[in-house]
Amino acid sequence: MVIHFLEVGSTKMNRCVSSFLLFLALSFPLAQSQTEKNSNQPDLGDLSSQQLRDCYSNYKLCGARDDSDISAELASRLPTFATEELMDCFDDFDICGLAETDHYWPISDEIARRGDPHELLVRYWKERKWTIRYGIEDVAYHFDTPEVTAFMRRIISERRLTRREDHYWAVNYLSKKCDENALRVLSSGRYRYQGSLQYQTSVELFGKCRYRPAIPYLVDTAVYDWSFNIVIAADHSLHALYPGVRDFDRLDEMQRYFCGRAKQDGFRVKCSAK
Repeated sequence: MVIHFLEVGSTKMNRCVSSFLLFLALSFPLAQSQTEKNSNQPDLGDLSSQQLRDCYSNYKLCGARDDSDISAELASRLPTFATEELMDCFDDFDICGLAETDHYWPISDEIARRGDPHELLVRYWKERKWTIRYGIEDVAYHFDTPEVTAFMRRIISERRLTRREDHYWAVNYLSKKCDENALRVLSSGRYRYQGSLQYQTSVELFGKCRYRPAIPYLVDTAVYDWSFNIVIAADHSLHALYPGVRDFDRLDEMQRYFCGRAKQDGFRVKCSAK
């Protein structure tokens, strides 16, 4: 089956329009759902934190419809916790009734809101619990400072494992600064298990940083990804790495073209195009 980019008069607009329409398709149902949720939000404010945690296993106990109702109420109470209590929440779910995920960071958001993470960065290297080190990385990710940048570089260089996906967030943090060592690790493709909406932002960084060593990964793997989000991101990066190249009406044309350019430039690539 041939997959076509959308045709909207001018091929110059294809990539932008495709991305925009995909964004609308993904965002509108979410926005509509959120509007409906806000209008029917159950009142959980009078329940104790323990009652709310019990509701995770039985929503009917508090009239919640799903986990998000419960977690939203518990998250609203985090400002009342001392910072040390919040740190303990990284290690013990029952304290806050919340956990950090790839796209939801309620605990580290609250800790970061309180300001300078210096003491936590120092604590990281002495902390024995990987769960708390994991949380400190989340907190640090919120800050764009020389100290945090040095902290992230040390994490990568010392390979201090926290059972946390080989430090994707440290690598991504530095890649956004066009750090070549981080981009090299990112271009290995080892972090593809990240969700598509997050991972596409990483793939875009190769073009933003003009990081040409990522070309083999982009033409051999990323442009054939099962997620069109990643294919679009790879296309954007390749156009940035090969400025002046026309846009393509067909996906297979784009794949073949960039595969050929990569071979001309001396990269050892196989590509999946026939």
